[in-house]
Amino acid sequence: MEQYFIDDFGPKYSNLPMEILVKIFGYLNPGDRFAVGLTCKRWLEATQYQHFISDVCLSFFKSHFNDTTSPVSELLKSCRQFQNICFTQVEFNEIEQFFTRFGYHIQDLNIKVCDIREKTFIIMLMMVPNLRTLRVEGCRELLMSGRLFEPGPDHQILACTLQNVTTLSLGYNRYLSDALFKRIVSLMPNLEDLNLSGCSISFHKGLYRKFYPGRPDDASENVLTFHYISQFIERQAEKMKKLNFSSTLIDGDALEVLARFSSLNLESFDLNSCDQLTNPGITALAQSKFTLQHLDFSKSVRFTDTCLHKICLHLPNLVSLKVRRCRALTDLGIIEIVRLEKLQVLDISECESVTGQGVIKGIASKFNSTLHELYVSALNLCESSVTKIAENFPSLRVLDLSYCFHSVSDLCLQIIFKNLIWLRHLNLDCCDKISDSAMTGVGMLQKVQDFESNKTTFTQNVASSSSASEQNDQISPILNRPLTSNIPEEPLKISLRSKAEQEIVNDAMRKRAMMEICQHKEFHRDVASTGYSIERLKGLRVLRLSQCNKLSDISLMYAFNLKELKEISLAKCQQVSAVGIKSLVQNCPSLEVVDLSECHNVNDKAIELIAMHLRRLQTLSLERCFQLSDFSLDYIAIHCKALRILDVRGCRNMCAEPNLRVINVPTLRTVHMSKPGPYMGEPGYFVKKPPPPPMPKRI
Repeated sequence: MEQYFIDDFGPKYSNLPMEILVKIFGYLNPGDRFAVGLTCKRWLEATQYQHFISDVCLSFFKSHFNDTTSPVSELLKSCRQFQNICFTQVEFNEIEQFFTRFGYHIQDLNIKVCDIREKTFIIMLMMVPNLRTLRVEGCRELLMSGRLFEPGPDHQILACTLQNVTTLSLGYNRYLSDALFKRIVSLMPNLEDLNLSGCSISFHKGLYRKFYPGRPDDASENVLTFHYISQFIERQAEKMKKLNFSSTLIDGDALEVLARFSSLNLESFDLNSCDQLTNPGITALAQSKFTLQHLDFSKSVRFTDTCLHKICLHLPNLVSLKVRRCRALTDLGIIEIVRLEKLQVLDISECESVTGQGVIKGIASKFNSTLHELYVSALNLCESSVTKIAENFPSLRVLDLSYCFHSVSDLCLQIIFKNLIWLRHLNLDCCDKISDSAMTGVGMLQKVQDFESNKTTFTQNVASSSSASEQNDQISPILNRPLTSNIPEEPLKISLRSKAEQEIVNDAMRKRAMMEICQHKEFHRDVASTGYSIERLKGLRVLRLSQCNKLSDISLMYAFNLKELKEISLAKCQQVSAVGIKSLVQNCPSLEVVDLSECHNVNDKAIELIAMHLRRLQTLSLERCFQLSDFSLDYIAIHCKALRILDVRGCRNMCAEPNLRVINVPTLRTVHMSKPGPYMGEPGYFVKKPPPPPMPKRI
């Protein structure tokens, strides 16, 4: 039968017309498309079409770049083409052959924290005639001399190769000066996107007068001033669409200067971590730049409700708004966001004074099918606000509810699973109230029905539902028998357990009851048994459940059937063991990132299952998993052929140098491990103090 399948069906798939293959591969995400290209040469050819290549980036990280050595020498033999190249902490030697081979197709070039000489950089740019994006960030040695792009024989060639560059990023370059900035931008007349985040820009006019006495035409080689940058922005105003001054000392006066440029029609402005902003400057910007669609004021401590009111009033076309950790914001400002009817991305996380009432009266007060991404991490929400979000934003793709300790309950999660079926990214880190009932839907049907029929009322402060009696009330109707039928009743018995011990007992009873229900002969997964399971989120790709201590193997065994799941975090979930991991790796074969840090019940068997079944695994975090030994490293070395990052810090039963046991993994580039020596609590951990010096003798 197997031979029949191969002979009769295999060639038909490989001989499909190229147009059909390209159409089918267009429905895949970049990771799946890359894996498909490894099947055969014809499928590889289909994945190399122009609109597919732009999704792939060739990244060099902490390596020595040389045409004659690996990996560059191997790439020169490849038939692939790459549009996006990224160099991070790379030392360059010979580059001519590589850029002669791939330079014509390169459109996006990123150079981050690299040790690169001026001559090498010039040669690199001369071989990329179709470059559109250039990012040179944190390259101190390249700009230190101040002689880059000085007039010379290569200047005309550079002017031709860089004339099509539309995006320039010079972030975190402390040696960038007005003279260097002038020479760089003069070669790029079509710039639309300028990033100067983290640069040492002077916004004080007094410093400009010091270095420009008499206002000469020559740019200073000692200082980078906003006055000179603003002159360039004014000249380039008709083409400039995006600006990024994050992590600089930009102030309200600078914003007012930009607001006066009538021909500057900005679409995106990033002002992340700018502490010198003022209300008049932000108001002037909002009133004059009505074309703005993307604004980022995250971590700007002076951003207030008044600023947010002006933005919502004057920028109706805003698509993305990020005000994370703007601690001066309150519910009065958040309520105004409901005016932005075109908003697709909203980040109001970590605003301490924002509560659930502000969310209910504001963004969640009416139905909204436009919003795609919502970040409300670490807010003082209530259950009602979370359920309102789930009911009124059906098109959400990204939802971040992390660190909402008291607001995300089992019922909230059931409403999310019912309404937000298009979710791709769900973050529930530290939402420790959710349990297996929420993930599987077991015992939740009646509660969901009562909520929908308005028979139950939920207050802002909801009592904990971890007691055994509440669990019995929820689950006993399903089995038509009490959970504690096999436990003798002792009404007069006084428990001497501590609160922590009682919680452990309750968790054990809850887990046993859930296991009995899931194994019961009348339990059917296709009917969802009761409420709504996480299986409804068929397209979920990222799921974060760190420190959700009530989740156990039951959720992994009976709820996690997510074929497209790429990343999962189960850090500090103490009830997860090899039993649940077995079901997880079988039902979620596309996992690429797995975090099991501080899962103390994870053993070598669990790592063996992960290594054998997750063929696409790229990042594995096992920090402080005390049961793991060198056998786990051996399983990883044998089976993990795509692993890039491994974290085994604090695994005390492993050898002192775990990186040597996984040295044969060809793709592994980073191994996080503890320094050799005794661990906390072991003999010799505390170093003995030397004895004090002897007292001087009296004469």
